[in-house]
Amino acid sequence: MQRRNITQDLEQAARDLVANMKARHDSDSITTSLVQEIAFTLEQIDRLRALQKGQSKSLRRTECYVDTELMLMEARTPRYSPERFPERDKLQKRLFDIEAERRKRSVFHEDRLQALQKKLLSLMQKYGHLNICSRTSSLEDLVKDDNSKNKSTRLA
Repeated sequence: MQRRNITQDLEQAARDLVANMKARHDSDSITTSLVQEIAFTLEQIDRLRALQKGQSKSLRRTECYVDTELMLMEARTPRYSPERFPERDKLQKRLFDIEAERRKRSVFHEDRLQALQKKLLSLMQKYGHLNICSRTSSLEDLVKDDNSKNKSTRLA
């Protein structure tokens, strides 16, 4: 069983919220705009992951091609030939460059993902505060209505 981390839980809660709000079609403009911003942030996270997956796949494909070329070249190389070949060095350098590019993209992806997840956390906290405030004001209205009904029945 794989443990879920807080970011996965946050994203799932945000996806559930967006799905519930789409079903309810609330007319509250503040809540609706906040949920739309949450949905947009989730979409950005999904696009970033898809982009990273595509780039990673492309780098793997290139790496496999270069690695295959290197192995084929080693198979064609005579046994007692010199150790250094410019073509071989070039292919090995290309493999190192691919690895460096993979690390660079990974760091970039992680930075962007963390920024989007922080934004999502902030939006979800705003939604929670807005939800608490609207519940509190609704409860206060109920208490006021109940108190006014009690006063009117006492006067009668």
